[in-house]
Amino acid sequence: MNSANAVRSKGKKHTQARILSRMTSNQVGVNLAKGMADPYVPYLAISLNATPAELGWLQAFTNLFPTVMQVPWGKLSDFFGRRIPFLIMGGVLSFALYFFMVGAMNAWQLIILVAIQMFIGSMMIPTWSALVGDVTTPKDRGSVMGKFFAVSSLASLIGTLFAGAVIPSGGGSVERFAIPFFIAGASGIAGSLILFEIMEQKKQMYVSPKTLFKFSLKSFIFISDLKENIYFRNLVVLNTTFNFIMSIIWPILYLTYVKVLNASAFEIGIMAVISTGGTLFFQTKVGKLLDVIGPMPQILISRFAFISVPIVYALATQVWHIYLLNALLGFANAMANVAFFAYILDVAPTEKKGEYFAVYNTTIGIATFFGSVIGGYLAYYFLDFYSHHAVTYSHADWIMGLGAVYVISAVGRIACAAWFFKLKDPVKYPDTLTGVIRKAFKRWRAGRWSPD
Repeated sequence: MNSANAVRSKGKKHTQARILSRMTSNQVGVNLAKGMADPYVPYLAISLNATPAELGWLQAFTNLFPTVMQVPWGKLSDFFGRRIPFLIMGGVLSFALYFFMVGAMNAWQLIILVAIQMFIGSMMIPTWSALVGDVTTPKDRGSVMGKFFAVSSLASLIGTLFAGAVIPSGGGSVERFAIPFFIAGASGIAGSLILFEIMEQKKQMYVSPKTLFKFSLKSFIFISDLKENIYFRNLVVLNTTFNFIMSIIWPILYLTYVKVLNASAFEIGIMAVISTGGTLFFQTKVGKLLDVIGPMPQILISRFAFISVPIVYALATQVWHIYLLNALLGFANAMANVAFFAYILDVAPTEKKGEYFAVYNTTIGIATFFGSVIGGYLAYYFLDFYSHHAVTYSHADWIMGLGAVYVISAVGRIACAAWFFKLKDPVKYPDTLTGVIRKAFKRWRAGRWSPD
């Protein structure tokens, strides 16, 4: 009997390892594609003479459309007990749109293509999160997530560095973006098709079709999910508010790169590479730490760390200032990547993981949609104000106009970060952050002061 159990356990581990291998390959292909194209979409928009308001709409649709359909996609995934078909279809269709972006004639054509891509790709986000939950346990979840994020970050880093090197600097037609965008489309499609090799076991449906497809207004805005779980509701309210405040400056970051810092395409790529590299360096470490202390300490650290972003951007005069900021924020990005993911898995019912991730992502997408639109128009207003309604803006106008928006974001982030102390973790973990620090200090002191 023990021998049979051992064989069964070994077979289960082998199956899990094979699935995780395919998922890793998927993340390489998908994130290589995203790293190669996504950091340069706003730069492409600026090459098409996009205004601050148009950049706001571009960022707004980028925030909204990956999430607007996540509630029904998450419910469908949970209902059918299937993740792979959604990941393959969403990946192939969305990555194919990179081929068309280099043919955009103006900023609004590009914005529409990006919106369609984000809309289609929305089916991948809750289903991927739920698939990770399906194939992991609380004992190994943090480590597995850390490895996935590390592989994803490395692939994205390589893609961004390659694209930055091959995109010519300066003006010119959008054709200069053709090489990285076409390779990105091919890589994303190939990475999605790899998942055909994963065989899923069909799970029992947890609701009736009548309940699932009841697309009333109340069902779509997921009031019931927020009412039934106070931990989840608090997380959604707090992080939605924080992301709304953060997103106000997102449309103007590239304007700071191009108009204030005079950054080239390669330098913009280096910024993204340093950010990704810093996150990659800390990713596996914070994943292992999460298994010990839980997500709450990392959530708090990440929220307070992000207060520095608008402050540095408002004061930056050289490209290396952004390089340094991105490097130092690597630990905060790494913590945010795993901490919020793990917190939702801690509080979500087993049969509704996909739906909870969809609800969480959708609320943040809606909040950042409005935040980005507001940020774009705020920048337009302040630029017009400081330039005294001039037709063109001087370097000083860009600094003052964008700086005013950064100040608004900084004040909001400070107020909201303090609010996160209200959030509590319902799951007890083996240790606390102070306990881990205390033990590490004792080990260091014992090693330093031990007799020769």
